[in-house]
Amino acid sequence: MRILRRAAIVGAVAGLASAPLRAQDSRLRIVVPFGAGSGTDNTMRVFAEAFRIATGRTVMVDNKPGGGTSIGTQEVARAKPDGSTVLYTTGGHTTNAVLMRKLPYDPVADFTAITLLSRSQGFGLMVSGDSRFKTMDQFLAAARAEPGKITYGSSGIGNTTHVVGELFCRSAKIQLVHVPYKATPINDALAGTIDSFFVSPSLVMPYLQAGRLRMLGISSATRMPLQPDSPTFGEYGIDAHIPGWSGFWGPAGLPVATTEQLHQSIMKAAREKVFETYLRDTGGELVGTPPAEFHAYVVSEIERYKKVLPPLGIQLD
Repeated sequence: MRILRRAAIVGAVAGLASAPLRAQDSRLRIVVPFGAGSGTDNTMRVFAEAFRIATGRTVMVDNKPGGGTSIGTQEVARAKPDGSTVLYTTGGHTTNAVLMRKLPYDPVADFTAITLLSRSQGFGLMVSGDSRFKTMDQFLAAARAEPGKITYGSSGIGNTTHVVGELFCRSAKIQLVHVPYKATPINDALAGTIDSFFVSPSLVMPYLQAGRLRMLGISSATRMPLQPDSPTFGEYGIDAHIPGWSGFWGPAGLPVATTEQLHQSIMKAAREKVFETYLRDTGGELVGTPPAEFHAYVVSEIERYKKVLPPLGIQLD
């Protein structure tokens, strides 16, 4: 009897210790607060396959667009913190924290930071391959000669692609007409419906390589190796740098052990050939920041944006 009781106690303790592991064995739901076919969604589709290969777990990419990414993000904030549901989104998570007056969640307290997965060099000013603008010089000259006539699209009011556009206009002392989209302006840009848009080059690299889009310049400090003929904004004295990055969060209260297991699994998947090749071909850079470091970075970015963004006059309900 004594042996049986001892075995039962050992079994119970082992069960408690392995609870986070059991959660990791179930299906992983990755909520993407952008529409299907968007650059962020495309990245996650490739990553999901890499995650399946690396861990053997079933992955469901769940697109929940709308509300400037707040709809999908809020869903993860309300999810059970058992490691089965995570959020994959961009640095817009930190700009929303400042721009949205009625944010339905706390961008820090309602989430568990898991990892900053990857970053790009910055945001590029894109035009159609058939655009009359062949260079940055031509674009700026036309913008100054035709104030309030040239358009630029974004992935929604307050989105980082909008913020970069307003910083660009402010620094270059030009007036462009902002055209916000619920998802992405890429299709209209390809069709010539809008004159330009700002986006991370990694999300449109196939179009750039095929000549369907042209990058007139990029917000990074140095030129992009995959697009060496495109100058930096800094070469024109324009300061419009917003870091382009994406990462994973879980709901608040995610156990430390589960958070660390997710981080390790994500990094294992990120090193699979299918994802490494994708990042290389799109100009992205694998980062893999540990949870605590990622949390600190998110907090610092929000504090920085509290100073940088208000002068732009962008406000979201």
